[in-house]
Order: sequence, then C-alpha cells, then structure tokens
Amino acid sequence: MSDMMENEIRILGWRGRVFNPHKPLALLTAIKVLELQGFSTKKVFFNELFKKIFSELFAKLLPNTKSSCRPHTPFFHLRTSSFWKLVPKTGKELELASTSTIGGPGALIDLVDYACISDELFNLVKDRAKREEIIAILHNSLLSDNNIINTASCDLELDKNPFIGNQFVQYLNSLQRSGGNNENALAESQACNKHFAAIHVPHPLAATIYEELNRPGGRHVILTGHAGDGKSTIALEVYKRLRDLPSDTPLQNPLAPREDIGAISIIKDLSERDKREDQTLLDELTGGNRRFLLVSNTGTLLDLIKANPERFHASKVSLESKVLNAISSESGEAILSLGAMDFRVFNLARMDNLTLAKKIFSNMLAPERWQQCSTCEHRNTCPIFLNISLLRANNYRAVERIFLAYRRMYEYGTRLTIRQFVEHLSYMITAGLDIVDIARFSASGNGSALTRHLFFNRFFGDDGGEKDAVAQEMLAVHAIRKQGFGGRPAPGWEHRLWLHSSGPEFELCVEEIEDVFAELRRRGTRNQDGAAREQVRRMLFFLYDFTPEEQHYLSQYLNSPTLLKWYGWQGEEAHLGFGDRDDLEQKIYHVLQEHFTGVRLPEGIRQNDRRLYVTLSRRRNEVRQSAQIVLAQVDWSTATVLELRESQNASGERRNDLVLRGKDRIDGVELLLPVPFLDYVMMRHFGELGEVLDASYRQRLDRFKAQVYKQAALVDDERIMLVRLRTDYTFRRQYFSVNNGRLEVRDVF
Repeated sequence: MSDMMENEIRILGWRGRVFNPHKPLALLTAIKVLELQGFSTKKVFFNELFKKIFSELFAKLLPNTKSSCRPHTPFFHLRTSSFWKLVPKTGKELELASTSTIGGPGALIDLVDYACISDELFNLVKDRAKREEIIAILHNSLLSDNNIINTASCDLELDKNPFIGNQFVQYLNSLQRSGGNNENALAESQACNKHFAAIHVPHPLAATIYEELNRPGGRHVILTGHAGDGKSTIALEVYKRLRDLPSDTPLQNPLAPREDIGAISIIKDLSERDKREDQTLLDELTGGNRRFLLVSNTGTLLDLIKANPERFHASKVSLESKVLNAISSESGEAILSLGAMDFRVFNLARMDNLTLAKKIFSNMLAPERWQQCSTCEHRNTCPIFLNISLLRANNYRAVERIFLAYRRMYEYGTRLTIRQFVEHLSYMITAGLDIVDIARFSASGNGSALTRHLFFNRFFGDDGGEKDAVAQEMLAVHAIRKQGFGGRPAPGWEHRLWLHSSGPEFELCVEEIEDVFAELRRRGTRNQDGAAREQVRRMLFFLYDFTPEEQHYLSQYLNSPTLLKWYGWQGEEAHLGFGDRDDLEQKIYHVLQEHFTGVRLPEGIRQNDRRLYVTLSRRRNEVRQSAQIVLAQVDWSTATVLELRESQNASGERRNDLVLRGKDRIDGVELLLPVPFLDYVMMRHFGELGEVLDASYRQRLDRFKAQVYKQAALVDDERIMLVRLRTDYTFRRQYFSVNNGRLEVRDVF
C-alpha cells in the first residue's frame, strides 16, 4: 500500500482534532459489500445491502454514540476521497456536480447511480492481507480513545474540553465542507444541536403554514424547493409550534419521517416514504380528517401524483402541467387543485432569500458568540477574531458590501440556497481553522498567515494568492469567481492607489489592518505584485467608507452600473426622480431603437424624432440597413412611461422594479427592466460595444416588439413608410404610395 493511500485512510473522518466516524464506517461497509460480491466489480450501489451492513456495523462499533445512523451521508461525502467516485444517473451530471450535500437517501438515489472504487484501492482490498490491514486501520480510528469529539452528535458537549476553545467556532466549521464533515449543515442534525438556536432565524412561511394547517377549512400544504433551501427547517419550526415547544430548544431526536400531532401530519421528506403505503397516504389526503404538510422536491411529488391519475380524475399530462404551473408561480405561492384535493403550494426556490441569509450572518457575528475570544491568549494573532472585528466594524459596513455582491449575483440569475449561504458565510469567518491552527500561528509569529485567512480573501475562496482547494468545491465560491468581481478597471482609483506622487498618502481608515493595507500597497507599487494589488482592491471594496461621489468604485467592482441605483429604489418611500427618469428614458429608447431596427446608433445623440419604429429588417448588425420598411411606430414621448412597481413574494419580501409601461395605442404593453438589462443599457451608453445582452433578455425584447407591432401596426394605411438613416444618424421618414398608376414619394416631417 502506498504511503499516500495509507495516510488518506488513516485520516479519514478527521478534520484537525475533530473526528466524524461515518466515513470510515462507510468505507468498511463498501469493503464488506465488495467482498460479498466476490470482488467481481468495482461498483458499490447504495441499496438495501449497503444500508443493512452499515447499520449493523454502526450498532456494533458505535454502541454509545449519539450520532444518527445515516448511511447516505458518508456515501455521498466520500467523494472528497481520491478512491471514491460517484457516477451520476443519466441526465443528472450537472445537478450532481453542483450539489454540495445530500438531504436524504431519496435525493441520493435520484442523483447517483453508484460509487466506483479506484483501481489502487480495489487491488488492495482484493488481497486478503492488505484488506485486513486496511480494516484494522479503520477499526483503530473508530475505536480509538483519542477521538475528542464527534461533530455529528446531537449534543456537542464541548464545554467539558478546554482545549477546544470557543465551541461556536467548532460549530461553524461543522457547517462547512472542509474535510467533508458538514453534517451539521443538514436540518436533521440541526434539530438536535444546541448551537442551532444561536444562528436560527424564524422563517416567515412557518407561521403562514401553521395558520393554514390549523384554520377551519384550511388546505393541505406542499413545501418544495431546492436541496438546502430550508424546507426541513421550516417543517421543524411548524412542528415546534404544533407541539408548543420553545423555538430555541433542541429536540432529543431528529424528526421522524412522519410526525402526527393531533389531526395534523408532517411528512418531512416525501422521497423517504415507503411507497407501499402510497394508497393509504392518498386515502388520508382525500379523507378530510387530517391536514398534511408534505415536504418534497419536484420530481418526487410528480412521481406520486402521476402514478395515481385515477385518484385525481385527470390524465398524467394534465396533472404534470398543473403541478408545474403551481410551483412556477412568480410569488412562490399557488393553489393546486387535484380532483377533490386542494393544496397550498410554497416553492422556496422562487423566493428571494437574501434578507434571511443576512439575518443568519448577523446572528453568527453577535457579540455574545465571541465573548470568550476577547480574553483568549491568542486573540492578537487570531484571524477568526480579527474577521469578527472587521465584519462588525463601522456599523457592519463589510456585511453590507458582502450582501451587495450577493445581490448582484441574485439579480443576474445566481440564487444560492440557505445551506450554501451558511456554508460560505461560516467559511469567511473561520476559514476552516480551529484552536490548534490558531495556537500554531501564535507560536510561529508569522503575520502573513493572519492576512491569508481574512474574510475579504476567503470570500473568493483563496488566501490572496493561492486558491483553497476545499473552498473551490463550494458552489458559492464557484459562482462568485465566475462573476469577475474586480475585473473591470477603475482608472482613477488605480492612479490614486499606486502612484504616490499623485497626492497625499491614501489610508483605508480601518485601524485593525491599516498596517496590512499599507504593506500590500507597498508591494503592489514597488514590485507590481498582482496578488497584493488584488487584495488592496478587495479591502477597498469591503471596508472603505466611500463618499457619494466615490461610490462609482463599488459599481465598477461589481460590474453593475445600476445596482446601487436599484438599491435606492427599494423601500416604501422610493420614487423615480425626474432627472433619473429622463436620463433612463433616453438611454432605454436608444437601445430599443437599435434592437428594433438592427442599426447601431452612436451614443449620446438626441434625436428630434422621438418615434420608436418597428421595421422589417435583417437581424444582422454587421450589415448596414440604411433604408427599412416601417411596420409600426409609436411616439415614445406620449406612448410610454417609466415607473417603479412593487411586488411581494409568499414570504413577505417586497421589492420595487422598473417597468416600461405602454399608454394610448400600446396600452397594456409592458416591459420589465431588471438590473442586467439596465446594466446593458448603461454600458452601451458608455460605448462598451463588447457587451452582449443575455439571450433571455433578447427574447423579452422580441416579445415586447411583437406586442408593440400587434397594437400599433399600420394595417389600414395603403401607403408604405420607409425610414432612412442619415449620415448624422437621424431618421428621415418617407411615404411611398401609388396614385393613378404613378409612384408618389413624400417626405414626412
């Protein structure tokens, strides 16, 4: 056995001084399964055999543990090991690649076909002597008295071990994928964890669902969403309300697959149900004697409903359409009627969750969580403690900037789940470090180690230079790096930061890291150190107090010229100022006219002709089309208006968005103007010709164009109108008509 393989097996389940027994147990199970198969294949399936052997080993080797026997979790997370490769089911490749953890056995079965053992390990376990050696190593890990703590335990009794340090740090680390030991990211573990109450934020939907289940004439409730959206946590909140339990009190045991509380039942994961009992479940749903909260992903819900079309008196196609329409509601809420059954459907995936994530982060940073650190002997060399200080400084300015970046991602279509937020936010605080790491930093006196673990670097999943391999597996980090934050230059600031002769010495004005900032600037100036310069830009974005005139830097850093403007439109008193309205109307008109005619128009021109033309043109910008037939025209000045429109989702989140609304001839025609489209409008105005509008927004513009044409088409006019593009890029209108066999041409002014 190679030293590398032996070492990987010996440290399996360990992260620092924290041990989780589930991975070693899963590997023991896999070896036993391969042995029973006569080593005829390298494939290990998550089936009844695997679950049976895992449960037997769990009971035998861990008789006194408070951990849950959850074989699906280590089966999934062993993929972080070199010898274990998960093979996705057909069509599930991208979904598996983007999944950070698994909610239940049903979700695992939906995604994964089997696990494949590496050639090296397979050849080792086929040899009896080597197999026994590996089994001995795993047994030693599981039975060793040196295992300080099991992070999957429902009751983390960290107070009894003074070496652990601040136990909340250990809890935050258990929420991350560092070492693959992130079982506490799952609601089943959180239900029993005393630290969960420290970060938990009640979800507004929990009260709504509780009231629906209890009110006379109330409906069944279906709660759906992506894995990690918080479905099980909401079910837990509803359960505690029904049981009249304090929200901050951990349970003795995780929720059972089905919980009956009076006349109300909670099925916490429909994928874990016994399918042999489906008819009984459907009888109860139609019986009217019980109300159900069904927690399910879309696929499982569809499978149950489509498998029983006779129950709902509709075809499978009709049933699928009804379900998909219900879960696709823009607000995240809909009523689903299936035969004699009515459901109130909530889809968390359609709801903005940034406010909830921000409240969770505030709970992580709360002073009472970190009082112990203020008296720790390592506090002056502890990057975790410094991160907390920086994040809480100046009225949590850095937190606002972090969520400004998250907002940009959300508006551009990247929605993180609550689990992904929690993982990323906790990683920003601790960088996966524990008390052993902190003590080592303190002993070494290496100041550079401090900077490498600060939040403004860990937000991007690196140490300011090198990527953290573990963090790169986080979907949040992967998505952030794709945004290209900081990639758009801000020339004025670059001049100010790197040319000292241009003015007085620039200061960050954050006392805790002023020396770090100055040193990075020196390295960036004298050595033209790219990594140092990038860290300076990051520190500036997250920590500097920009004046209103300087906030252009934030927009440049985020690659979004209009995001800050969008923020200014939020709130009950928000309104669109006259100056903003006029400026935006002109720029939006410019882009729409370009799109409708296929002609590139120079930026900054203001035409006296304020008509918007829909023309018969080739969709090729590289071909100059100076003369085009007009199909429809409207007067932009009188036929359109920009306004802010408020919307509200099922969880009560309100937002204002800019809408272009038609009047007069095109009354009822509307075009939603989201941040990405407004950014495109502004960037086109600034002359950034390389900017390309996303296909989905081009489709919206085409629909808007079709609606304008439908209502403003020149159908009753026997004349043909042409518009010609002059050399000054204004339009010349001409009417062509036939009168007594003669062609007449007339200019229109």
